[in-house]
Amino acid sequence: MFKNRLKELLLAAAILPVMLAQPAFAHVVWFEQGNGDYDLVFGHPEEGPEPYDVAKFQSAQGYDINKQLVPLEVKIQDGVSVIPQGDIAALTAFYDNGFWLTNPADSTSTNISKQEAEALNYVNVSNFLKYTKALYNWSQPLSQSFGLPLEIMALENPFEVMEGESLPIQVSFQGNVIKDALVEYLGQVVDVNQEGIAYIPVGKGGLQVIEASYTNPTATNPGLSYATTFSADSKNASVPEPSALLGLSVLGLMAFARKQTKGVKLTK
Repeated sequence: MFKNRLKELLLAAAILPVMLAQPAFAHVVWFEQGNGDYDLVFGHPEEGPEPYDVAKFQSAQGYDINKQLVPLEVKIQDGVSVIPQGDIAALTAFYDNGFWLTNPADSTSTNISKQEAEALNYVNVSNFLKYTKALYNWSQPLSQSFGLPLEIMALENPFEVMEGESLPIQVSFQGNVIKDALVEYLGQVVDVNQEGIAYIPVGKGGLQVIEASYTNPTATNPGLSYATTFSADSKNASVPEPSALLGLSVLGLMAFARKQTKGVKLTK
């Protein structure tokens, strides 16, 4: 069976060119607060979480206000949840979404195993790597890089940005600011200026999850595509009043309905 599948993959690798374009609207991971725990979720923030393969979860780290490590209890069932064993000020996580080969004709992608990717010598294969950083407090240490390969850096205290204002951010790759990352917010691409700064508009609902993606232009066999997110949420987030729930837009309700009807599927 492996040989038959390998023949199909070799045909795809022979037909398709190497794809180096940025992965527009890539799936991302981020944290959502629960009742004393923090759920790692996967999908598009503006649409909500989707089912995902928990076996692809790699690691999570917790930090206090001084950016010192806080032990985490990690629970893995249908999803991944972490429970900090101390006062938490920040979380990071890494999710490796595996190897993908783009299919001929329709340009869709197929998730393949490491063994299959190796058999193809990784030609026309990309590895999709997901990172996230969530802040629950702010301090000088927390304003510095956490060392993620692709990382969104807030240039101001995100907890002080008010409705109608903008949060300036930069995206760094391997510790260096880049200008050609794809930055997204609420499903829309955000412009990045010549200084590598993007301004994230904060609306009535406060700061939402910020996304960035980048494909390393020098990496081939396999290609390396990165996606990362940044969020800043108060640990004392309140539950919306019933009147606020009545204010949900038709678009929001449609996105919620779509999420409820989605089945488990493989996505980049």
